[in-house]
Amino acid sequence: MTNLHSDYLTRGALQTLNLGVREATKYNEQLSTGVRIHSASDDAARLAIGNKLMSQQQGVLQATSNLHDGISLTQTAEAVLGSITEVFQRMRELAVQAATGTLTNADRSHLDSEYQNLKVQALNTVETTTWNGHRLFSELSPTSFELQAGPNPNDKITVTIPQIYASGALVGFANGDFESDAVGDTSVTGWTVGNNRVTLDGQSQIGGWPTPTDLTKPASSGGDTVPMNSGTFNTQIVTADNPLRGSKSLQLESTNANVASGYGIIHGPYIISNDSTPLKTGETVSFDWRAQGGQDSYDVYAYLLNVDNGSTINLLNETGSSSSWATKSLSMPENSDGNYKFVFVSGTYDETGGRALGARLLVDNITAPPRAIATLNGTNITSATSASSSITEIDLNIQSVTSARASLGASVNRIIHATDYLAELAVQLANSRSQMIDTDYAETSSDLARVQSLDVGATYVLKQLRQNSQNSINMIRSNDNLFKG
Repeated sequence: MTNLHSDYLTRGALQTLNLGVREATKYNEQLSTGVRIHSASDDAARLAIGNKLMSQQQGVLQATSNLHDGISLTQTAEAVLGSITEVFQRMRELAVQAATGTLTNADRSHLDSEYQNLKVQALNTVETTTWNGHRLFSELSPTSFELQAGPNPNDKITVTIPQIYASGALVGFANGDFESDAVGDTSVTGWTVGNNRVTLDGQSQIGGWPTPTDLTKPASSGGDTVPMNSGTFNTQIVTADNPLRGSKSLQLESTNANVASGYGIIHGPYIISNDSTPLKTGETVSFDWRAQGGQDSYDVYAYLLNVDNGSTINLLNETGSSSSWATKSLSMPENSDGNYKFVFVSGTYDETGGRALGARLLVDNITAPPRAIATLNGTNITSATSASSSITEIDLNIQSVTSARASLGASVNRIIHATDYLAELAVQLANSRSQMIDTDYAETSSDLARVQSLDVGATYVLKQLRQNSQNSINMIRSNDNLFKG
């Protein structure tokens, strides 16, 4: 019984020591790191909740940073509008001075010189002011920025910079719908017509720049290299059979054409827009088109011509016998900012090899992003009458800028309140997570002291048992020597 009791005490003491070592290690780790849950084995549920709270907290902190950026952007825009207001005030002062009848037109001309320079500076400020690469203003159209204002996907705040100029017109592409001219007209407002053959091999020129090279000609065709024996080219406004929209279209047609050898291609006639339009990366242009074969198939082409460097962007490259009306759209590619003209080229393909060919291309509803033409642009103070009109226009613009500044001020106040809310939310999330996973130093210190006390007791028990065992062994040895003696 004594041996059994001793073994029981030994096993119990050893178990207590092993458990104490594990628990002491855990408590020491908690006290040293300040974190109560280090792995899922500590508390799987609280670990999951703690991780969610951490994600929310970090998202809130980043959203706070986003809002501070939004405040900086908005304050920058408001400051720029303040400087524009100062320019307008000076322009108004000059206009009031020029409106008086005591000045001569020569005097007003001197005043107008400063007036025009100030006007250019105001417009230039609108066009060039950026924040981190983003344009802040866009004349007659609002500019919006969407801020990620919280840890969740739908936590958004939109900052809108209202239109800057009080009046003006939004102008898209000039006569892109061909409604300005009468049916049957062969000259087209806003366009230059080329009723002749043109080769799409980089050799011909349209608009003073080499044409692009059409690399997608049919395999059996000699393309533009096949000589043309004869052909008639005609461009005119026609009654549209376009079900998409509009009552007129432009038709580019080739008839009675003939090539020296079969399977050739004749391109022509063509049109090119007189004015270029500024286009930027991501902006969209579009047009409606339809092509029909006459004496043979069609081979039509369209492209944007960058008048700054002569580069081209393909819009249309199709071959066939007949097509229905369709709308073609293009989003401007990366790094394509520039000033572009539209070019449309009709063409016909000798698909049968009989050398006789002819076809037509119809285009309609050519659109590009509208550009603002502010009426302030056309003001001057060279006469008392124009000076009075300028005062009215300037007052409208001062009012629109003042309204924009008020809107931005309201946006700043909203963002500041949102920032304050997020700051408080971050604190509460941190507290919640702390209560969830952080170490309770008082409790953990008490648990560590308890474990250490048990370790001391278990060690004392093992020491006593070892001592008792040793005493028993010594007694046996002594008695054994006594009996031997």
